[in-house]
Amino acid sequence: MNNWVSRKVLLFIIGNVCIIISSRTFPSPKLLTFSEWLGELVFSPFSLLGAVILFIVGFMAFAFLVKATIIEVVYPYMKKRSINTSEVVVAIMMLVSFFFQVALHPLTGALAVIFAIAYGIMEANEGKVYDSDS
Repeated sequence: MNNWVSRKVLLFIIGNVCIIISSRTFPSPKLLTFSEWLGELVFSPFSLLGAVILFIVGFMAFAFLVKATIIEVVYPYMKKRSINTSEVVVAIMMLVSFFFQVALHPLTGALAVIFAIAYGIMEANEGKVYDSDS
């Protein structure tokens, strides 16, 4: 197995675990009023901080996977180049994971997917995708 593919699988696992743990740590949206949010912030700031940090780590891991998918799968497909099948498998796993994250944790999962896709596209746009054509 390719070393880079094993790193992507590790990023996939880290992203899923961090998003799942952060969604369980955030206060429940049903009970989230300003006074309760302020109470959570004052009386248990470290659990909220931990949830935010885990959320950021999770969506960043997914963002790196989105960037790699754009560079290794989408761009070669558009240029009619050969694509490594292990890269396609990782991309499919990532898409299925996005659907599961949104289905299991609607608010946290949707925000993680939106942020990961936006940041991954920005990073791919910043990188080799457009520079290699010029």
